[in-house]
Amino acid sequence: MKKMISLCAVLLCMGIAMAQTNFYQNSSYISDSGAKPEVKTVLNYDKNLIMGYTITFNYDAKDIETAVIERLKKEGVEGNKKKNFYAFKGIKYNYIWNKMFDMYIQFVGSKNAGTINVILSQGYDNFIIPTEDSITTTNMFAWLTSLDLDVQNYQYNLAMQAHQEEHKDIKKELSKLEKQQAKVEKKIKKNADAQAKFDASKTIVSENDLNVDAKVLEKEQKQAQKLLDEKALLEAELKKITDKIDLVRSDLSKKNTAISDLEKEKPLSNSITTRKK
Repeated sequence: MKKMISLCAVLLCMGIAMAQTNFYQNSSYISDSGAKPEVKTVLNYDKNLIMGYTITFNYDAKDIETAVIERLKKEGVEGNKKKNFYAFKGIKYNYIWNKMFDMYIQFVGSKNAGTINVILSQGYDNFIIPTEDSITTTNMFAWLTSLDLDVQNYQYNLAMQAHQEEHKDIKKELSKLEKQQAKVEKKIKKNADAQAKFDASKTIVSENDLNVDAKVLEKEQKQAQKLLDEKALLEAELKKITDKIDLVRSDLSKKNTAISDLEKEKPLSNSITTRKK
């Protein structure tokens, strides 16, 4: 008999859920990315079927969770995680309701999409039935759709931060290479000065000069070859460095373009106002 009663209760909840979903399926609220809020039954933290509000965005569920919780904290709404729900007890949050209430939020999904389930209560698990409070439901739909821009801004900031860190690393590498370039160029100049000094003092042999010291000539030839070898090595080293600099500057240019392109895609600042379908 108890099983029959339980089954009837579940079927009744499902019937109510379908009716309530149909009641709100023509809602004019739609988020920036096209997501629509709904009224439906969800499992609460005690695994009971409760009427609540839900919306699904095609974003990483973890990003959705972080963005929403960060927004609530900024607005002074603090809660605790209770099982698989965030519990916000005894809050006053005018975006949803101008009275004290409890709010329970659940985030589920994957990297491709995430769903937000919300249950409201007047305290002591006295849950609010969405279809019996059209004003709160309207406010909730507006709030849920507004979360889209919060997630977009969160993901935008993550992407921009990653670009800026990469940009910083590229500039650091470029600075390092330019310092190496300056050092090698200084050595090349020193080599050129040594070559000029050698040319100014080396032995000049004429056809009729029979008093030339062979050992002196041999020493000078070795010195001359040493200077030439040193020059060749330094020029080869400089070539490698300048080639790297060209590549890094190209990377820096691409990164600047990526940042500029991303800035053009910056989402709007958020507000409770929503797009109408």
